[in-house]
Amino acid sequence: MGDKREFEFEGKASPAEAAGVLSRIADGIRARSLALSLAKEGITVHPEGDLLLEIEAKEKKGKAKIAITIAWRDPKTAPGDD
Repeated sequence: MGDKREFEFEGKASPAEAAGVLSRIADGIRARSLALSLAKEGITVHPEGDLLLEIEAKEKKGKAKIAITIAWRDPKTAPGDD
């Protein structure tokens, strides 16, 4: 494939709105087709195989942050699949 595609979003949301976005992401992972878009920008990815899940949480001086990373390799192009 070789093409680099990116989608990035940062903005404010209520707890209910943030939970809704996370729920739609979870639904896309379950369906193995996750579409993310805003205006004319968008990307569709297809999570397959085993996923790497990384969760980091921090709290300092009254501020909290949770970072969630989900990664995978396309099993059809992953090294070692001879």
